[in-house]
Amino acid sequence: MWSFGIIVESLKKWSCICPCATQLWGRAGRLRLAENVEYMFGVVGVPVIEVAMAAQAAGIKYVGMRNEQAACYAASAIGYLTGRPAVCLVVSGPGLIHALGGMANANVNCWPVESLSRPVESLSLYWCCRPVVVIGGSSDQNQETTGAFQEFPQVEACRLYSKFTARPSSLVAIPAVIEKAVRSSTFGRPGACYVDIPGDMVNARVDKSHVRQVTCCPPPPVSLAPPTEVLKAVTLIKQAQRPLLILGKGAAYGRAESEVCELVEGCGLPFLPMPMGKGVVPDQHPHCVSSARSRALLYADVVVLLGARLNWMLHFGFPPRFNTHVKIIQVDLCAEEMGNNVRPAVALLGDIRSVVTQVLEVFRKDPWSFPADSEWWAGLRHKMAANAEMSKSGRGHVWHHGCGSGLCHRSRHAGEKQECPPQGGVCGGRQRLWILWDGGGDYVQVQASCGHHRHQQQWHLQWPGR
Repeated sequence: MWSFGIIVESLKKWSCICPCATQLWGRAGRLRLAENVEYMFGVVGVPVIEVAMAAQAAGIKYVGMRNEQAACYAASAIGYLTGRPAVCLVVSGPGLIHALGGMANANVNCWPVESLSRPVESLSLYWCCRPVVVIGGSSDQNQETTGAFQEFPQVEACRLYSKFTARPSSLVAIPAVIEKAVRSSTFGRPGACYVDIPGDMVNARVDKSHVRQVTCCPPPPVSLAPPTEVLKAVTLIKQAQRPLLILGKGAAYGRAESEVCELVEGCGLPFLPMPMGKGVVPDQHPHCVSSARSRALLYADVVVLLGARLNWMLHFGFPPRFNTHVKIIQVDLCAEEMGNNVRPAVALLGDIRSVVTQVLEVFRKDPWSFPADSEWWAGLRHKMAANAEMSKSGRGHVWHHGCGSGLCHRSRHAGEKQECPPQGGVCGGRQRLWILWDGGGDYVQVQASCGHHRHQQQWHLQWPGR
C-alpha cells in the first residue's frame, strides 16, 4: 500500500483531505461523502502532485490558487462556514511559509483548520481555528541538515500557530497522528493542527495489514454550564438597569441564531453584534444598537458576552469605554478565556448554543422582559435617532475615495437620497466610497456606491478618552 494512500484514507476518515492510492480511491470517495469533505485549495508541485490527483479522483473539488496564503485563507473560510475542515495543499519550504499567515489567522481567530505541508519531502497537516487541512511536503528524513531542496524547520515553525503539531515516526503511525490532529482541532475552542510527513514517506509502501487502524473521532462533545451559575446569570440580567448583549464570533460559529434571537426578543434586550457576530441576529432588528455603540458600552451595567472576547475590539473591557462597575456575564467554551482583562461576575463555560438554551429554559419557566419604555431604551433610541439625523442632515465631514485615485479628499456630505439593494444583494461595477464622521465622534458612516446602488454602513471610531 502506498504511504500517500494511507494519508489520504486517514484524512478522509477524519474529515481531512489527503492523497489516496489508486486502489483506495473508491473507498476514500465513500469516506469523503460520509465526512462531507468537499474542498481542497492549494498550489501543486513536487512532491504533492500525487496528492492533488488522488484527491480529485476521490471526488474532492480542487481549486488551484496562485499563492499558498490565499489557499489557506480560502480553506479556513470554508472550515469556518461549514464547521468541517477543508484542505490546503502546499509544497515544502516557501510553500509552507506562505501558508503560515493563513494558519496564524485561523488559529488566533479560532477557526478550525488542518494544514498538511510537505517540506522538501514531507507532508504537513495543519488545522487552524477554522477547519483547514494544509497538505505539503518536507525534506527526506535522511537529507535533514544537509541542505536538501527547500529544507526548512517546518514542524518548529508551525508549532507557534497550531494546537497540535507532530511528524509521524513511521508509516503505520500516520492514521493515529491524523486522528489526534483532527480531534485536537475540533474539540474545545477550534484551532490549527499541523502534521508533517517527510517526503520519503509520501511514496513509500507498506503492507496494509501492518497499518494500525484507528476509529473515526466522534463529533466534538457539547458541554453545559452548571445550573447554579445559569440561575445566577438570569438573576443578574433581571436585576440589571441597563443590560446589553454582545454577540461574538462564538455565537455565529456555534450556530446559535434561533436561540439568541429568542433571547433578544423574548427578554427585550438590546444587543451589539461584533464584526464576526453579524448575522446571528439581523442588523436591521429593532433591538440592534450598533449606531449607539459608544453609549451602550459606556453606560451598560450588565453585559452578556456571547462568544465574544474582551480584546482590543471591545477596548479590553476597560474604562473609560466601559462602566467602571459593569458586571460581566461571560459565555465561552474556552476556560482559559474566562476572566481575561475583566473578572466576570458569572462565568458560563460551555457550548454557546447549549448555554443560551439553558438560559432560555429558566426564562420560559419564569417569563420576564426588560421594559421597552425604560430610561435605558429611551436613551439608546434617542442616540440612534440623533446619529441618523446627523447623517441625513449632512452636518458631518465626508471623505470621497474614487477607484484608482489612491487618495481621499475631504468635502461635505450632500445628503442625497440613499438607495440600498435588497438584503443579501451584491452589486458590481466601479465603486466610490464616502466616509462620514459626525462631529461627536460616536461613529463613522461608510457609503459605497457603484453603478446600480448606494450602500450604507456605520463604523465606530475609537478616540482615546471619549
